[in-house]
Amino acid sequence: MPVSIDIIPFSGSLELYGEPDFSSAFSLAGHVSISLSSPSFMFQRRRSTTRALMQSLTVTFEGQSEMITSDIGYAPLRLCSITRELVNGEPVDLSNEGHEDSNKPCSWNVIFDIPVPGWLPTTSAYGDRNVVEAGTRYALYATATFIYLEDGSSSIFSSFCSPFGCRTHTVNAPRCPVTLVRFAEVPSAPSSSSSISVFPMALFIVDAQLGKDDTETAIPPEVLKKIQVVASIPTAVTLDETSVPLILRLQGNELDTSQRERLRITDFTVDVEQTETYRSATSLDRVARFMVPPRTQQPPSLPLRNAHSVHTLYEIGLLMNPYPSKSTSTRSFSLFDPSNSGKYTISGDGRIFMNDYPEGDATTRSSSENWYVLEANVPLAPEPHQLDWAGLRGRRISENSPLFSVSHVMHIALRCVYEQPDGEVVSERLHFSLPMQHVQVAAPSVIPPADDRTIVGEIELHKSAPYSQSLPAYSQLFYSNGERKIDYSIPLPLYEPPPSASSSSSFTLDHSDDNRKSI
Repeated sequence: MPVSIDIIPFSGSLELYGEPDFSSAFSLAGHVSISLSSPSFMFQRRRSTTRALMQSLTVTFEGQSEMITSDIGYAPLRLCSITRELVNGEPVDLSNEGHEDSNKPCSWNVIFDIPVPGWLPTTSAYGDRNVVEAGTRYALYATATFIYLEDGSSSIFSSFCSPFGCRTHTVNAPRCPVTLVRFAEVPSAPSSSSSISVFPMALFIVDAQLGKDDTETAIPPEVLKKIQVVASIPTAVTLDETSVPLILRLQGNELDTSQRERLRITDFTVDVEQTETYRSATSLDRVARFMVPPRTQQPPSLPLRNAHSVHTLYEIGLLMNPYPSKSTSTRSFSLFDPSNSGKYTISGDGRIFMNDYPEGDATTRSSSENWYVLEANVPLAPEPHQLDWAGLRGRRISENSPLFSVSHVMHIALRCVYEQPDGEVVSERLHFSLPMQHVQVAAPSVIPPADDRTIVGEIELHKSAPYSQSLPAYSQLFYSNGERKIDYSIPLPLYEPPPSASSSSSFTLDHSDDNRKSI
């Protein structure tokens, strides 16, 4: 065909920053390349000129999710479909006149810029491990309509048919996949609470629930209710981190002396659990929470542009959903290595609340000084170690999408041992869970070596990375209302008057940092 089009984005991946937000958008830019050539025919010394009238050129960004599991079957969903018309106004006349015999076609590049919604989930594969290419995917599509005024052929037959051949031709570009990656915004100031965590620590006031051990007799509830627990974990954990800092603070100010003597905290167990929820498109109440296209633009009313091949088997009835009434399927697993029991033993005899009021201490101590602190670095499995129906049990980012969601929770259990007045020893566990956020952060920018730099005047150009990847995201510089973000973690120097008062109004700039003070 004399005319062909191709989509060339500036980058094959789009980086989204921050939490999913329905009011934000990210720019996906590139150009559509239009190529025009003259075909060669036998017994033709010189190629004829090709002229085409381009009436329309559209580029579409479309996202889709497909869920395939053994219990809920096949569920497709169109996440978004954004189309931009690149030919505005009159049709565009294209011709390769003067370049008919060139080995390279004449090309024109039409720039496009599509706003991508900020709530979209990232590109990922999920579902039945025996089915490939299922999950969330995105791609660019382009379609052009032409009228061939001169198609480059000069035979007698083509001249006879030319009055009947002036009709509209449609040309489609090859599908151009686009990968969506979401990065969390790393705090500008490092965490002061934990040196091994990228993000600051979050504080949780725990309402622990009782869970009996093997003993029949329980610890008196009025004793356990007097135990106060405050837990701290990072606000987010990156996928590159192999451990999570945990801080537990215990207090028992309301316990009397006898209860302090009888109560012991011997150990505690920790587990980090990842839960994946798979949903079908029949959950309309949940799908309605997201800004997806209406039902008229969803399958089967409007099929997906690049649907999985298994959808044909469901349409013709060769495959059916085994449980039509079931709309969700879940799998949960621990992110610990099998050799890690998650148990931490407290040193000493376990009577941690006896240290609140040591013998002979007549001074009155504040409640903030009566906390018993437990610190631990909880290790995570560096690599997936188990396989099931949904594939490897690997870590994913915490995400919530119409058909697929991933959540993380840290489960903690404190083992309490209590000696009854009659001498019987009973034990119970105080259970509580902390929500976690697993995120992905962008790799720090690396300054290229001197060999990869080009000096043009006073401007230094880097040959390696494209300019679009070196620029910060809009959300890193400005708030959603347009106000500029100011980093208040960097202190300003205090104002100091000049050392000697002078009647003149001139000032001198002190270049030394020795006399400066921080706020």
